[in-house]
Amino acid sequence: MKKIYYLTFLTLLILTACQEQEVSPKIMQDNHNILTHTENIALKKHNELRQLHFTDANLIYSQSLEKAAQRHANQLAKNGNFTHDSTNLANKYGENLYRFSGTEKPNLTSIIQKWYDEKKYYNDTTEECKIGHVCGHYTQIVWKNSKHLGCASAKYIKGSYKNGYVTVCKYYPYGNIMGQDPY
Repeated sequence: MKKIYYLTFLTLLILTACQEQEVSPKIMQDNHNILTHTENIALKKHNELRQLHFTDANLIYSQSLEKAAQRHANQLAKNGNFTHDSTNLANKYGENLYRFSGTEKPNLTSIIQKWYDEKKYYNDTTEECKIGHVCGHYTQIVWKNSKHLGCASAKYIKGSYKNGYVTVCKYYPYGNIMGQDPY
């Protein structure tokens, strides 16, 4: 009788271990839990701002998204451009961009705060942005269904922002879906 219970238990254990695990497309569990100083700044500031709206939707930092952000930042800096990554939609990535012409390295806390400050133009009731203003950076930061974050910067080597910097933050899954509430 003990053998039957043992075999049943063992079978259930094996079946449970073999079940397909749900993994988000293009986002794999990162191999380490220790964040660099810059990663920690990006994550802390985003979550601090998100907690002003809800307490149960902290982002998780993703080195995979950071690599994608770095690739795009490098491409923008190399070409002197300032455009969103054409692969975002296919990868379900949201993206915030920031550029400046100063020679100082990017202050990530200030950049994230500037994106968030678009809140003053966003009407929570109508879910619309005041005409003539931008709110998409703000809504992407607070988009409750976005779960992962990765940020990177690069120095422009060409174009009107030469020697300035571009900062890219990517989010998964993307936000700013028409007809959906960011909160």
